[in-house]
Amino acid sequence: MTAATGGRLEPGGIGARLRAHTGTVVFVLGAIAAVAAVVSTLARGVVQPQYALVFAGVIAVGEMARVTLPGNRETAPLGAAGALAYALLPDVHGTVSRHGVLQVVAVVGVALLAGTLPHVARGRAPAPAYVARRLLAAGFAATLFRPLYVTGVLDPVMERGWAYGTFLVLVVLLTSLCDAVVAAMARVGRPFCSALLGELRDLCAGLSPTERIGPEGSATGRAGGGLTGVGTAVGATGMLIALSTSALGLWAVPVFCLPSLLVMLSFRRYAAIRLVHLQTVDALSRLPEAAGCGSPGHAARVGELAHAVGVDLGLGGVELRELEYAAKMHDIGQLALVEPVPGGTTLDLPAAEQRRIARLGADVIRESGLLDRVATIVAAQADPYRDDPAGPPPPLASRIIKVVNAYDDLVAPAEDPRARHEVFGRLRADAAGAYDPRVVEALAQVVERTG
Repeated sequence: MTAATGGRLEPGGIGARLRAHTGTVVFVLGAIAAVAAVVSTLARGVVQPQYALVFAGVIAVGEMARVTLPGNRETAPLGAAGALAYALLPDVHGTVSRHGVLQVVAVVGVALLAGTLPHVARGRAPAPAYVARRLLAAGFAATLFRPLYVTGVLDPVMERGWAYGTFLVLVVLLTSLCDAVVAAMARVGRPFCSALLGELRDLCAGLSPTERIGPEGSATGRAGGGLTGVGTAVGATGMLIALSTSALGLWAVPVFCLPSLLVMLSFRRYAAIRLVHLQTVDALSRLPEAAGCGSPGHAARVGELAHAVGVDLGLGGVELRELEYAAKMHDIGQLALVEPVPGGTTLDLPAAEQRRIARLGADVIRESGLLDRVATIVAAQADPYRDDPAGPPPPLASRIIKVVNAYDDLVAPAEDPRARHEVFGRLRADAAGAYDPRVVEALAQVVERTG
């Protein structure tokens, strides 16, 4: 039985309980697939073990070079490409590959285990959901390709190059979609639809922190990168390795994997730079509190809540990172004031003064030369949702910060959980004017889930 209040799920409702177990479902499915594959492969014997050994080595090396990106997202492009290539392998220099779906899963599973052992030894074991995702994605790709290839159904298609290429692209796209669905399920406690939308955006988003600009010059809130994303690169590399191995033999595998391994160095540098950015943002976010211009923990609370609301609204990884940065530094403009705001609460200040403080903070952030998009978000955080009905609203990230900041300013002094209802009543009364109604309701959902 689902309890609801005003159309919103209660914290203990069915939807919330189901979301709490989706990560377990992903892990169980991955474990079942791994056990079934290993048992079947051991019982029947490894078919063409030399092929299995070469691709297992590539996957293991790729996992050893695994990188943890900001947002605690684990990625191993080389390992993922090697697993995809083994699943899509047609023949090796004229010798038909005969391995089946379960052997693909078994080889990928053993290689994942070998590649993660060094990380485990250093105390950096991957999340169980990450391993399950890798196994399920490899099994899904193999299921789409191996039976059709082994039975000869694909022979007429392979005789026409364009048709075969189109089929492989379709398999890769469907596999990417499957992986995104599994990843969304693994995001415990988060609404599935918004989590899936975020995963799909991350799939196609590049690593650039820039965003596209709409025709009116306002931020669209979409991460840049388009089809230059990591997911597309993994799919293209996997297809390239499979096709080149068919023409050149097993020597093609290390030849085409070496550039991908070198690219991993760039990933590591990227992760290191992002870590420095995060440390800088955390340090700047604490300055207003240290100077007596904010309540203790306010910046951290706003950053955490804003991130959760952004997830519910389907923002991608780049957008969420910029939102969290801006939310943590939203009060930095108060450092430029001659007279500090009592308690750091700007909610009751005149609208013009709120905007001035926001723009002062944006100017400080722009001085870094690296966070211009974050500065734009901070500059617009005090703008009303509907200041000019004919013009576009502020960026979504700015609207999120405005709502979350107001919520924390109103709730924190009360120190009474019952005050939340009164606060949301005030926010809803001002919705469609000062606050975005969609953001207010998303925040209500987040607060209900977290209790």
